[in-house]
Amino acid sequence: MKKLIVIVMLAMIVFLLNTVPKAEALSCAPPQPANQEMERSSVVFKGRAIDIKSGGLTVFQVEKAWKGIEGPIIEIYDNGWDPYTKSTDYLVFGSKRDGKLRTNLCGRTGPWDTAQEEAMKEIKPEPTVFKEVIAESSKQFNPQTWPVIMAILLFLIILLFIFSVVWIRKKRRTDI
Repeated sequence: MKKLIVIVMLAMIVFLLNTVPKAEALSCAPPQPANQEMERSSVVFKGRAIDIKSGGLTVFQVEKAWKGIEGPIIEIYDNGWDPYTKSTDYLVFGSKRDGKLRTNLCGRTGPWDTAQEEAMKEIKPEPTVFKEVIAESSKQFNPQTWPVIMAILLFLIILLFIFSVVWIRKKRRTDI
């Protein structure tokens, strides 16, 4: 009887393992040539990620703009698959989706390197070049530091309260 149970269990395991569907991840086709990618994009620029905000929003200091950029600072959402790294230069292709400017999925957006530079040399017209400016967002107070500041203030208030209680008790003892 034990042999029968073991055989049935093994048969069930083999059957279950053979019927599990394969899982596949998202994969992209090779990127289009830079000029085709530019045609389907509303913004194309080379810039440095200077601030990473919540929700995938990144602030860029634009160095060169081929399309759709009017000033040296732009905010764009990442595509959800390739988040940006602060202080890194990128070539960015983006379009408006759901009312927000987002990088194209499965496109040529990526860190600026020699291959990106070579691909963009063929693009006409020549890019607009922006001078470096200090981004307004980098001057603003970082909201992630609020909890730390609040904890320090709370600690100082508690410390002040303890010292005042000790001082009052000590004063009462010396007055008696």
